[in-house]
Amino acid sequence: MVDTIIALGAVTALSLTGFMVIGVMWLRKLRETVACNLGETATQQILTAQRLSENIDQLQKQQRSYEDRLQALAQANAQLRQGLVNMATRLDHTESESTRGDHTLH
Repeated sequence: MVDTIIALGAVTALSLTGFMVIGVMWLRKLRETVACNLGETATQQILTAQRLSENIDQLQKQQRSYEDRLQALAQANAQLRQGLVNMATRLDHTESESTRGDHTLH
């Protein structure tokens, strides 16, 4: 009977030791897997941030280009308006001179 209890205790101790060894090995593997996944995720986030930064830089360049074009168009518009004003003024002067000239002839 004592031998049975000792044998049962030895089997229990051996099982407990095996369970703990397997648990420690599983935790190590889990830690390695988590660390690897975190490293991959961090790398992906860094690459995504770099791509985002490059895209933002490209968009800012495009925006500056559009702003320059818009300013050039605004200047051209102002010049065209001034040209139209000048033409209208000349046309008014020409019409008023021809009207005065018609009066002197009659």
